[in-house]
Amino acid sequence: MPQPSYAYACARISALEKSLFGKETVRRMAEGSLEDVMRQLTDAKYGSLPDGTSEDVERMTETVRRQTAETIKELSPKPELTDLFLLATDVQNLKVLIKARLMGISGTVFLEGGLFTREQLSAMVAQMNYEALPAELALSLNALEAKLRIQPIPQMVSILLDYGYRAHCLEVVNRSKEPFAIQYFSALCDFDNVITFLRMRAMGAQKEDLKDVLLPSAGVRREALVEAYELSAESLTKALSGSVAKQALLEGLSGMLATGNIAVLEKSRDDYLLSLVNDRRHDVMTIFPVIGYYLARDREAKAVRLIVTVKRNGLDDAVIPERLRELYG
Repeated sequence: MPQPSYAYACARISALEKSLFGKETVRRMAEGSLEDVMRQLTDAKYGSLPDGTSEDVERMTETVRRQTAETIKELSPKPELTDLFLLATDVQNLKVLIKARLMGISGTVFLEGGLFTREQLSAMVAQMNYEALPAELALSLNALEAKLRIQPIPQMVSILLDYGYRAHCLEVVNRSKEPFAIQYFSALCDFDNVITFLRMRAMGAQKEDLKDVLLPSAGVRREALVEAYELSAESLTKALSGSVAKQALLEGLSGMLATGNIAVLEKSRDDYLLSLVNDRRHDVMTIFPVIGYYLARDREAKAVRLIVTVKRNGLDDAVIPERLRELYG
């Protein structure tokens, strides 16, 4: 079956974007009561649950995620690139399923919006057969299963799955020679390796332990981070010099040092990655509107969950702007 054209995809996405919650709508949700938020969600028929309550919000957001993934799979003129974004959900589900198997837990939460169904992923994990997955990811999962047979340590699950997923993403985008995709996934690896570096150092972990938890190298080399681990902040700054996201990384680090909160750097990462698409969301005849729509819906769902969770649990509304990421548009 031929892939949809850019013209068709962009026209459909343009129509779908009209139903996105804009920044002003999200601001009103953040400032209103729980009842106000639910009224806005039900009026918008969000998650196809016009009579939903605050207890239904997880189901609503997962419905939106599933519908968005179906739209992306239907419209994408470059599925080899858009599949990378959808695969992240499968990776998260695999982490949960493997950890549940290790601990003998059933009835785990399943995130919608990936490339595989719950049944497909559950069968892979039960049979320890991952040949249906991309090669780099399957390789990491096979290595993981070998390690778990010797010593069932749940922490290894996330480390090896993240490594395999990022290795696959870098291999695909470098082969595609798509500048945006190379920049996006290289920056993602760079940010996450720096965040891991800082978390490990804050925990007082040994330098040798850092080698085992870093993701594949992009602009920030793994070796440079290991070398800088026991040195000054200037050594870390030097290690960032090859990153496509160098300026955003330095700004995020500055904010983190000023507040002492690593979440500032995580927010810098998320906002930088969205900006790569946001700045070119009107570039028709390109993949940007398609990926932008996916990221917009994902960011919107996270904002809805955050706002409802804070209000439902009686937390201080000041938590919302601290944790809320930039929105698309």
